[in-house]
Amino acid sequence: MNPKQAASIEKRTRKEYPQGIPAFGTDALRFTFASLAGPGRNINFDLNRCEGYRNFCNKLWNATRFVLMNCEGRDCGFAPHRADECAPGGYLHFGTADHWIVSQLQRTEVEVAKHFDDYRFDLAARAIYEFVWNEYCDWYLELAKVPLQETAGDAAGQARARATRRTLLRVLETVLRLAHPIVPFITEELWQKVAPLAMRYGERGVQALSGSALDEALAARRHSIMTQRYPQAEAGRIDEAAERWAAELKSMVDACRALRGEMGVSPAQKLPLVAAGDAARLAEFAPYLRALARLEAVEIVAELPSGSVAPVQIVGDARLMLKIEIDVAAERQRIDKEVARVEGEMRKAEAKLGNASFVERAPAAVVEQERGRIAAFGATLERLREQRARLG
Repeated sequence: MNPKQAASIEKRTRKEYPQGIPAFGTDALRFTFASLAGPGRNINFDLNRCEGYRNFCNKLWNATRFVLMNCEGRDCGFAPHRADECAPGGYLHFGTADHWIVSQLQRTEVEVAKHFDDYRFDLAARAIYEFVWNEYCDWYLELAKVPLQETAGDAAGQARARATRRTLLRVLETVLRLAHPIVPFITEELWQKVAPLAMRYGERGVQALSGSALDEALAARRHSIMTQRYPQAEAGRIDEAAERWAAELKSMVDACRALRGEMGVSPAQKLPLVAAGDAARLAEFAPYLRALARLEAVEIVAELPSGSVAPVQIVGDARLMLKIEIDVAAERQRIDKEVARVEGEMRKAEAKLGNASFVERAPAAVVEQERGRIAAFGATLERLREQRARLG
């Protein structure tokens, strides 16, 4: 920006990158600049962001590999069928997880459309990133493994697996069109593989074709992702009940993982879970909990064992406990150390807020963050002390 600084900037750059600046790919670079396209006039460019968005492209690629691996050469639910066959016992049986991801997709489409209208490419990029990475890849692909792997034997299981494959394909194909303006190259490449599977039976005008005629018709229609309609949200497909179901399931999975962390149990070790609460709801969640929380089994009981010293997590009206043998003396020592550590962190935060100069000069967001930390430390201490009291 200042010609007089050119030599010093070049020297520093060569020192920082003695082997040259690494390549991240065009799509990663485009995504980076889209994420920086906010209302400010300055750009704080960071190559670490390029690396992060390259990881996003890899995530999208690997998700597509998973979908193709589970859908190619199989019935993916696009054959002609009546509306009443989309129910238990019919040709398709969509699960709550399917309704949830479709609902989240509609909300993302609304958000992206608004941000494009407002020329907020940074917010549009973030909405796409969060849906693809957090919702579709991290959660739905894992949820989809349950009907794909565990219920493919009988007719009802086949209907659930068929509906899951259809949802996997349709959501992925839509996501590729949604992300195409920002990452055009990888979405074009992947869409050419995904679109034929997602369109094979559902597109008007090609259902009656077969063999080479079908392939030619599809090839003409899918010449490029650029010629396809951009996704538009359908408000009628937003399912708040499914979203509440998914939020509760996520909380239970997180609670199971927290129990592992509290007990220092390896993520690879499978343990049985004892759960008390709404038996019907817990039974519905059980297959997903076994898969996502790496549980050996889920035992649903009316009340948790009263004499157990194992930690308990509460999610809504459900109480969760891992069934594991505990060394009481070692557990007492571990909790005492954790209590001392949390109390120390809490005192530091309270000292900051007790400093009038800090409260007056620090940004409001920083002050509020410290208050939030104190509240979180207080909740952690309450839980640890309750757990310690059970150990005697």
